[in-house]
Amino acid sequence: MESDNRGATGEQHPVAVETDNGGTMAEQQPVPEGKKMMNVLVAVDDSDESFYALEWVLDKLLKYNGGVAPQTAEQEHSKVVTIVHVIEPLPRYAFPGGYVVESASKTQEQNGARILSRAFEMCRNKMVKAKTLILEGDPKDRICRAADEMNIDLLVVGSRGLGQIKRAFLGSVSDYCAHHARCAVLVVKPPKKPH
Repeated sequence: MESDNRGATGEQHPVAVETDNGGTMAEQQPVPEGKKMMNVLVAVDDSDESFYALEWVLDKLLKYNGGVAPQTAEQEHSKVVTIVHVIEPLPRYAFPGGYVVESASKTQEQNGARILSRAFEMCRNKMVKAKTLILEGDPKDRICRAADEMNIDLLVVGSRGLGQIKRAFLGSVSDYCAHHARCAVLVVKPPKKPH
């Protein structure tokens, strides 16, 4: 199922195309001169699901046609993704000694840098420019706020596939973002593993 990709103003937009297996895939259309590409933010943590979501975006939305490097400065700047990792603050009451809190915070920052380094390398291997950002706070809230503050067009999060009970008690970042972000949200579910 294809639809015309021109809006009322004649601008080109991504086209949703139904695939043979019943899923949908977005095809990139050429960007008219003077127009910018979609501003995409991908939230990552240390889960395989978040890296699968990043890989999906790189392969399906931001891939250069034929894997060819950009030829013009305009093409060069049109393929940029922002990758964000959120560090949850440590509860102060759990660690009465200042050294323990400082050490744990430093470990969290190092882990965040390692996660973003891995994500950045994935983007570099796909010839997509990436901006990385480490934020601190509640991941659900900080991701939505960052998307709003940065005027993001598409927020991408992975899905861990929590059951209804776990989701009710633990909450789900992807559910929260889908309901509270002011931009479009894409929740990428990893493929089902064969039994």
